[in-house]
Amino acid sequence: MNASFVCVRRRHTLLGIFLVAACTSVASDASTGTMLTTMTWGPCAPELVDPHWSAVLGERLECGIMPAWLDADAPERGALTVGLVRFKAGETSQRQGSIFFNFGGPGGNPLDFMPSIAYLWSTRSANHPLDGDKRRLADRYDLVAVIPRGLRGGTRFACHVAESQDGHDPTVDLADWNWVGYVRESRAYATGCAVDPLFAHVGTLQHVRDMEQARIALHEPVLNFLGFSYGTWVGAFYSASYPAHAGRIVLDSAMNYAGSFEDQVAEEPYERQALFAQTALRPALAKPTVYGLGTDAGTVLERMRNMPHRAREAWPSLIDTPEDLVAALTMADWVREDGESTGERLIARMKGYRFSKDPVVDGQIHDAARAFAPLIERGRINDPETAALVDLSVYHAVACGDTPWLKSAKALRNMANEIGDRYPASHGVPVTLGLTCLHWPSPPRWRPSLTALAEAPPMLMVQAEFDPATPTSGAMRAFNASPNAYMVLAHGMTGHGLFGTSATPCIERAVGRFLLEGELPSQRMSGCNFVPSPPTRHVRDTGELTDEQSVRDELQHRLRKM
Repeated sequence: MNASFVCVRRRHTLLGIFLVAACTSVASDASTGTMLTTMTWGPCAPELVDPHWSAVLGERLECGIMPAWLDADAPERGALTVGLVRFKAGETSQRQGSIFFNFGGPGGNPLDFMPSIAYLWSTRSANHPLDGDKRRLADRYDLVAVIPRGLRGGTRFACHVAESQDGHDPTVDLADWNWVGYVRESRAYATGCAVDPLFAHVGTLQHVRDMEQARIALHEPVLNFLGFSYGTWVGAFYSASYPAHAGRIVLDSAMNYAGSFEDQVAEEPYERQALFAQTALRPALAKPTVYGLGTDAGTVLERMRNMPHRAREAWPSLIDTPEDLVAALTMADWVREDGESTGERLIARMKGYRFSKDPVVDGQIHDAARAFAPLIERGRINDPETAALVDLSVYHAVACGDTPWLKSAKALRNMANEIGDRYPASHGVPVTLGLTCLHWPSPPRWRPSLTALAEAPPMLMVQAEFDPATPTSGAMRAFNASPNAYMVLAHGMTGHGLFGTSATPCIERAVGRFLLEGELPSQRMSGCNFVPSPPTRHVRDTGELTDEQSVRDELQHRLRKM
């Protein structure tokens, strides 16, 4: 086949004319290996963005596509379509450039996050002491996201087998015959991913190259960036790959990008257990008359280990508060009494039940119990909400394909046993992911050395002290490996995805000032105490189309899933 006319034709979610334009743009320059920096923009189709958001945000919200080589080092292999989403600057006369976003995952789609960010930033009052910079950013900058390869909005990638493990947790299912099944299904899943033609071309390296292509196409001299969670990995990767083109880079809730994906997940059980002890176990034991769990930590942990099978799969790793803990332990006792139980049965049983003598605490425990009850029928790993936000095929393609996975099946079995015994508030995702990546049939991709960050402008990192997804210990390793980085820590905060989700002054001001004016904190390491957001904030009239509090709460909830 003539490389000049190669185009990978797969499922697309934009108009066919866009795809034709993308393929035509590639064809004219394939012989030289140079990708034309063309983009096509238009209204976001309903299958990309909820029409409600299109109505609220109007013509400023656009979706687009651009062509990109499957492999920039071998253009003869053909091209694919990369999606984009943009919220244009509100004040054209004051426009200063673009801010690029990555909302995490890997496998998170900017189409699910950008409308919320656009709404919350563009409806701020410019006079608000903490939020005014967000309004000014939305007025002066286009908010842009390159959709990572394989996700809706561009050429899709899919692993061609059913998801393995069926939602079961290998740290709970410890029998030998179960383990054999986990290994077999993980190998089959990894092999099924390799069937897709995009298999070798969905990773951070390719995404960062797509971002650089988009920067050039948009005629931006530098790439300004705000990344959450895995987006911090992307931001550091970009800065190290293109230090001369890096602009103001903000890394919010940082992964340990100085290590590997295997390093990141290996730390999770210990960090998760420590966070559980800090935010749920110790506060509950400090008030035995309120929570009714006594004062002995060992007794409570043993109750967790002895939860009925499905209860232990579903609830412990989600316990963040004393109220969560009481709800989970009480309902676990009910499940044991019933033999088998359903979410409906648990909700019926809690009606009229008094969890605590304190009426406020009792109400909070009821809220936690109602949230936990439906999970008894599906377990935590098979959470449909997470599956709707994170494309698991892309997640595995990046996590397994970017960096080496060195643990053997025997080492992963030992990890499963250790988590089950020592870290009952954790979960088996490090094991199931490790098994899949162990069998991943491709070598790790190229990564830039972090020493190149010394040639890039300073980056700003912001972190919650008690981050449940990307612990501070890992973020500090990344910080220490980044010569020009500044860190702002929200003391006492339990959260993931900070900017815009609280009223913590050092976080909101530092990020806003840095993105807007390039101002950095006076010290390389600084922080302040966490301040929660007030229930309401002043917004300009938007015709009451969207409730601001609900949008902020939902965004915060979604970011935590990343």
